[in-house]
Amino acid sequence: MNADRLVWGRCVILVAFMFAGCMVRGQPDLPAPQQALPPSDTVPGWSKSQQDRTYDKDTLFDFVNGAAELYFTYGFESLAVGTYENAGGKTLRLEVYRTATDADAYGLYTFSAFGDPVDIGTVGRRASGIGLFFWQHRTFVQIGSRDPIDDAELQAFGKAVAAALPQAGTRPALVDALPAEGLQPESVRFFREQMALENFLWLGTENVLGLGPETEGILAEYTLEGQPATLLIVTFPQAGQALDAQSGLERAGVEDLVLTLVQGDAVGAIFGQLAPEIPATVLDQALAALQ
Repeated sequence: MNADRLVWGRCVILVAFMFAGCMVRGQPDLPAPQQALPPSDTVPGWSKSQQDRTYDKDTLFDFVNGAAELYFTYGFESLAVGTYENAGGKTLRLEVYRTATDADAYGLYTFSAFGDPVDIGTVGRRASGIGLFFWQHRTFVQIGSRDPIDDAELQAFGKAVAAALPQAGTRPALVDALPAEGLQPESVRFFREQMALENFLWLGTENVLGLGPETEGILAEYTLEGQPATLLIVTFPQAGQALDAQSGLERAGVEDLVLTLVQGDAVGAIFGQLAPEIPATVLDQALAALQ
């Protein structure tokens, strides 16, 4: 009887550990990026023109020489690339990036995507005839061609990849904190480190905000009382770091800095040619929404 109880106890512990492991990984059935690449003829008339290629943190430099470090700031884990060709000789390249978190996939999307909104993935954009971008559950997808491609075919490729991935995804809380009035939605950029931010907002050569892998930042363009403005918000693991970031930003003498504000673990700033009282309400609303 005691032996039976011992065996039963070990089984319960084993099942508990297995369940906990699944919970930590979040989605045990999340396919590897290469498994999301559509086979030949998934889109009629298009076949793979070469063997799929895969990259990890050690080999990404072989694919994006000189830019791999940027992808690392977005939690890059792996990449699969498929190349397709149709009967007319047009080619298309499909890239499926796996990141550490949903937020990283969203960030890589905001860094890379352009064009008009399209209903593919959690959020998508389409550059008519040349490209399609979307993110979905720790995955960023980029489809591009040097040849003009029918939009219906681009979207067919996108939908095939999206169907192979777990649905939805959770975007960073910072995005939901942005006040809607005056916001230009297509301008929103999510970042963690200096390398990504400086592509859109130049604060000098020094990391005046103290950005790092554990920080989360959002950048967005606004129109406030008819004037353009840029809103920046960064959250830190510790509240003291937000105060340090505010001091660093104010000491840097950044052009067009209008206002800074700290609440808890977040620092916010407005840039533009505005009187401080105009953007103050927007900044207050954004930081209050994070508390």
